[in-house]
Amino acid sequence: MVGIYGMGGIGKTTLAQALFRRISCNFAGSSFVKDVRENSSSKRDICALQEKVLREILMTNHKFNIQDPEDGANIIRTRFVHKSILLVLDDVDNGKQLEFLAATHHWFGPGSRIIITTRNKQLLSDTNARYKPSFLSMDDALELFSRHAFKKNSPPDGYDELSFRAISYAGYLPLAVKVLGSFFRGRKVEVWESAFNRLAKKPNDEIFETLKLSFDALEDSEKNIFLHIACFFKGKNAGHVTRVLDGCGFDPLIGITVLVEKYLITISNKGLEMHDLIQEMGWEVVRQSFPNSRLWQLDEIQDFIRRIKKLKAVEAIVVQDKQNDADLFEEAKFSTDIFRSMKNLRLLDVKGKFTFCEPTFLPDELRWLCWNEYPFSSLPIGNLRKLVGIEMAKGSIKQFWKGQKIMPNLKFIKLQQLDCLTRIPDVSGAPNIERLVLLNCKNLVEVHESLGSHKKLVRLDMIGCERLRHLPSRIEMESLRILKLSKCYTLERFPDVSPCMLKLDCINLDFCFHIKDLPPSFGYLSGLTYLNLKTSASFENLESTETLIPQNCKKQKFQEERRSTKNLEMLTKELISIPKSMSIRCLTNLYSLKTLNLSLRQIHEEEFPKDLHAFYALEKLILSGNNKLIRLPTSISHLSRLRCLRLDECRRLESLHTLPSKIQVLEANNCISLKKIEDLSKEYELLYEISFINCYKLLEDIDNQKYLDNLLQESFLKRCAAGDRQLRTAIPGNKIPSWFKEDKPGCKFELRVKSDAEIIGYAICGLFHGKWKEKYYYPFITITFKKGGKSSRTKEVDCVDASVASENGNIWTSYRTCSLVQYQDWYGGSLVINLTLNGTKAIRCATRLMYKQDVESIPCTRSTCI
Repeated sequence: MVGIYGMGGIGKTTLAQALFRRISCNFAGSSFVKDVRENSSSKRDICALQEKVLREILMTNHKFNIQDPEDGANIIRTRFVHKSILLVLDDVDNGKQLEFLAATHHWFGPGSRIIITTRNKQLLSDTNARYKPSFLSMDDALELFSRHAFKKNSPPDGYDELSFRAISYAGYLPLAVKVLGSFFRGRKVEVWESAFNRLAKKPNDEIFETLKLSFDALEDSEKNIFLHIACFFKGKNAGHVTRVLDGCGFDPLIGITVLVEKYLITISNKGLEMHDLIQEMGWEVVRQSFPNSRLWQLDEIQDFIRRIKKLKAVEAIVVQDKQNDADLFEEAKFSTDIFRSMKNLRLLDVKGKFTFCEPTFLPDELRWLCWNEYPFSSLPIGNLRKLVGIEMAKGSIKQFWKGQKIMPNLKFIKLQQLDCLTRIPDVSGAPNIERLVLLNCKNLVEVHESLGSHKKLVRLDMIGCERLRHLPSRIEMESLRILKLSKCYTLERFPDVSPCMLKLDCINLDFCFHIKDLPPSFGYLSGLTYLNLKTSASFENLESTETLIPQNCKKQKFQEERRSTKNLEMLTKELISIPKSMSIRCLTNLYSLKTLNLSLRQIHEEEFPKDLHAFYALEKLILSGNNKLIRLPTSISHLSRLRCLRLDECRRLESLHTLPSKIQVLEANNCISLKKIEDLSKEYELLYEISFINCYKLLEDIDNQKYLDNLLQESFLKRCAAGDRQLRTAIPGNKIPSWFKEDKPGCKFELRVKSDAEIIGYAICGLFHGKWKEKYYYPFITITFKKGGKSSRTKEVDCVDASVASENGNIWTSYRTCSLVQYQDWYGGSLVINLTLNGTKAIRCATRLMYKQDVESIPCTRSTCI
């Protein structure tokens, strides 16, 4: 059983027909059942399809006269169980159709093939293989269009640009390309422009009806979700759209899943995407079947509202972000009571001066309100009992409401860059708030005490509220999971914590410089897994922390220079010792700690606990910028789970020995005193990323030179390749390893693939000299694979922090497995590599392909790269 699936017009039926014509002669009997969806609306229709299948495969004119689909299914199973047959079921849209025509493999004899075409991938769960046709390439689309428009394989002179416009409008969808080609056949050039204008206003009927079939098969809730996405949310974040649609009373989780399964939408990089023609189909459905229910074009909104007085049909108004014409907005300003007649308005998403003055009324049915750049000081929220979400950014609002407002359904509040907002009012009348997000509200000073007792709040995010001084004195938020207070520079104390807050697992307090201590009740947070404390807070009673980032700042200097962003950046880079009250020795109960960042902390070797077994879960340790550290404490070898150790800018560090056995990443860039290391290539089998940029003292010792050379040996790279692991090294030196066989001046290298042996990866090497203006840089590789006149490009970034300060060189190497690059057929092509660092080109570079036969005899150690 084979399934061919995809959106309408993609070519499923065409492929099935071509395949049927090609292979049907190889079977004892065959049948192609077209339009199963269209011809199976009743039991009698199903029986007729069963009779057709029996007649065609048995090659008989016998009338089977099936009265019940169950009987027909039994006959098919009985007659074909020992017969090798080919059966194509075209355009299946319901599991019942398969149940009565081809329920299981056991109905048919060995060697049989059942091919099913459908718009719903969910129906193909029991098939042996599935295939999704792709959109046409530009060349194929142009050829298909030309065949139907000009009856030749390419456009005649004078029609090239018009033909490209046509296939661009068709979005490379085979059906649309074919239909438009037939539509333009025989038309003169001057007529084409008029036709394009008409298509922009109204889609072609044949294309529209074909695409609309998928829409017609949806449930009512799914139709509403689809139309909202088509009109408002194409390209928007899927998570946010789900939240809005849920607030509007739909069921978006299952609804969006169904739309994806039926190829009406796709989700790419967390964004909702939709083919342009499908979106146009959605717009046309709104115009024909749901007129005036959804308004999204500002000029149309303006014309509609001023022309029609009764606005009861309006359910949603969303002005797209791209409609940012200030003059158009200025012209479109409506009266202050414009929403009074919109009794069914659920979704309002506008910006700026949508009304002349502050609106006097918002509809009781309103579920989601988004009004960015709101120009008025207050909002007529009243008691909107059905309101679920509020979003506002860059406005002039000073207060939301006075006293207590009853809003039992309010779940989501996001306020961003509201510089006039000074306090969050009483929210006790909205007990179901789940997410409260306040970003960069710089003049917010106070949060009402009622917030502290919210039982449903899951996320409280107050990043960048620079003047916030007071939170509720006590927090009893039993559902709270995330608390972010980053850059609340003047926040004076962390609230007392209730024992009920077992779900809180993430707290971010970086740059909260005025918080001196954490309350004793902080110990109640037994579920805490991430804590970011760039403050002078105490570390007592922290037991289940996963990520800890302590830093400090001189209080007096901060008070003097807090208002300057530039000065603030300078302050955060200062190297300040841990106060005695924050000694690392007090970190003894962090049994769940996975990441510990002690960068810029001046810690002596003796200050580390002699026994680090309490940190047995630690996977990542960052000690960068420590100018008191001369050598690592011997206890670091006890960290059996440590995978990553970063020591950049530890300028007094002299030696590196006895690292944890399972270390994978070791970075010690700009450790200018480092003069002794061990043979890392032999001692640590999982190590795949090593960086010693500018550690030139290593070159003064013969043993160290040998150890560095070992990191560049072909055998070391092959060991990583055998384990299907990538490799990155950056070490001081001036010579590219000879096993690369051929290196060239400059930063560009082309390698031809002359062998058809199985390639498992490739290695790249670059040599860099000179001074760099930037303190940190990232080696940047542009890789182009060329074959048959076509090229494919990928960009990769290797993060190796470095600061080159002399004419001494640094050698950077990288090994990439084929799984990291989307090239499948390498033979006969060439690999073009361009290597630069922060815009500066490599002095020399080289590359080398790695074949399966190179590593077949090498024992491999596999690991998961962190």
